Amino acid sequence: MNQENYNEDLAIFYLDNLSKLLRNKANRYLSSQGIDVRIKQLPVLFSIPEEGLPQQQIADEIGRDKSSVLRTISSLEREELVKVMTDMADKRKNCVMLTPKGKLLVSLLKDKIVNLEKVLFNCLKTPEHIRFMQLTKSIWNKLQNIHIIQ
Repeated sequence: MNQENYNEDLAIFYLDNLSKLLRNKANRYLSSQGIDVRIKQLPVLFSIPEEGLPQQQIADEIGRDKSSVLRTISSLEREELVKVMTDMADKRKNCVMLTPKGKLLVSLLKDKIVNLEKVLFNCLKTPEHIRFMQLTKSIWNKLQNIHIIQ
């Protein structure tokens, strides 16, 4: 591998660029549909059940750090899509719940995201798409258990 093609020959760069490209296309699609949320906010919205969920549990479930989730929740709260309340079982925790506006948006988004994924991945035949998803999930699961010591 020569220095000129260094970035082109490493999967980490391709995956990073693919992630950015998918995120940009998804955000443009959502905007074109009149939906004012970002793709990075969707895991938070989709993880909140009817009865609500503590902020830390949302962070744990979606695999993001608590501060990132708190910023997302604050943004969603300003848009009146979620509300944050003191957890009745443990007053030290905050519980995040979808507002009626948030529930409506989540139900609308589920269909929109399925359609978006069909458009974005229509270049793959069904067996290729299935294999892509299997491989992506496998890599995700394996990387979760890798600890890099600094």
